[in-house]
Amino acid sequence: MADEVTDQLRDIILTGGLKRGDRAGEAEISQRLRVSRGPVREALVRLEQEGLVASEWHRGALVVDLTRKDVLELATLRAALEAVAMVEAAREATGKDLALLHDVVEQMRSARERGSDESLVRLDVEFHDIVYRAAHHDRLYAAWTTIRSQVALALLRRRVVNEDYLGIVVEEHAALAATLESRDPDRAKAEIATHLEGAYSRLLADYDNRPQS
Repeated sequence: MADEVTDQLRDIILTGGLKRGDRAGEAEISQRLRVSRGPVREALVRLEQEGLVASEWHRGALVVDLTRKDVLELATLRAALEAVAMVEAAREATGKDLALLHDVVEQMRSARERGSDESLVRLDVEFHDIVYRAAHHDRLYAAWTTIRSQVALALLRRRVVNEDYLGIVVEEHAALAATLESRDPDRAKAEIATHLEGAYSRLLADYDNRPQS
């Protein structure tokens, strides 16, 4: 039950059902999901470990609002991890791995045609999850899972603040899949660097353009 509640609550956050700064109270969540408070309490602990919620004294759990420093740390760490993932995947990906990547790209294309922004964010993360799996490097994949949920949260914010997200997300991921299929590690490393730099520079620019309080 705790696993199911964790998955449901994570989906609610990553599809915008609970926004940054919103309170994720045990009573409200248990009523919303029609479950007892025990699994909700355990789910909130797990999501705090994932970096999606934070507990505050007298306020309970709140959905995390990523700071500029948070995003910059995610960007630099992800760039390092994903460079290794793309190089190893270019060498080690199986035909099944490549087929899964192309399938996700097609799902992205369909989601964009439907105007399903939340599905695009989920598929974006799923694409990169497959890349890490395709590297067949257990410790690398374990490192990725420690930041995956916060990466999804950052992508959700990017989708909101960057109007170009819908226009480029499918083509960029189709190009990454084609690069892995070419089996060229150097090209794979260069293309993921360009992909991530573009994504995070746009997101960081939004923080820089916020009115100073």
